[in-house]
Amino acid sequence: MSTYSPKQIDLSDIELSDDLNELQEAIAENAHEIWSQNRIAEGWSYGPKRDDEKKENPDLVPYNSLSDGEKQYDREMAMKTLKLVRKLGYDIVKREETELYRVLINRLHNSRQEFHCRKCDNVIYRYQVFCDKCGALLDIDWNSLK
Repeated sequence: MSTYSPKQIDLSDIELSDDLNELQEAIAENAHEIWSQNRIAEGWSYGPKRDDEKKENPDLVPYNSLSDGEKQYDREMAMKTLKLVRKLGYDIVKREETELYRVLINRLHNSRQEFHCRKCDNVIYRYQVFCDKCGALLDIDWNSLK
């Protein structure tokens, strides 16, 4: 049996516009909801620690109740997915401002403080994983900046 060695596509050359960075949070939250629905359908429930025998998981909570570390996993997946879509030659175009979009943007803007990328000094916002200008992995402990 051979050893699996994951190889992701290099996305460091892809920059995303601010509206796609906002879309990242919506994708991350929805991905968590899909994961939660699937776990619940498989008989899992909330538990203070992961227990595979009892099918309990501490992450079966609303997205906004997750730790920043758990949210970061979903955000990174969302950001890399959006960058891959761009690298494959697709464009994502927002055609209209829906009610769901307005709710999301208000929620994001109400929680934002400005920070700066250590590499290029671009303005970044709380919970971004990558700088949207230079693509640098921000590697910021957002919990320490409260």
